[in-house]
Amino acid sequence: MDVQAPAGLGEAGLQLWQDIQQGYELAPDERAVLTEACRTVDELDAIQSALSAGPVMMVGSTGQPRPSGLFAEARAHRLVLSKLLEQLALPAEGQDEGKSPAQQQASKAASVRWALQRERDGAA
Repeated sequence: MDVQAPAGLGEAGLQLWQDIQQGYELAPDERAVLTEACRTVDELDAIQSALSAGPVMMVGSTGQPRPSGLFAEARAHRLVLSKLLEQLALPAEGQDEGKSPAQQQASKAASVRWALQRERDGAA
């Protein structure tokens, strides 16, 4: 199903939208998450452009040099983007379905428990 991209997306956001829409059929709630991920990608692109165009070091309130606040914004946007893409739970290569973040965490926890159990069994 070809779903039109949300209005107002920039080049990077539109590319992400198209890449994911071509490979997956998303439910409406997943499209809402994808929309926010695309907007976040566009915001990251704008932040990166501003960092490239302006000074990376600023003068702090007491005259000390400090990095531009855009670095913190970029870092925060990367975290948000990571969480949004994780929330989509798109299947990996060869998977029929993706795992939700809770399912991924549960799988990791189970793997650790089983590894500890095998270790205890081998030591006994």
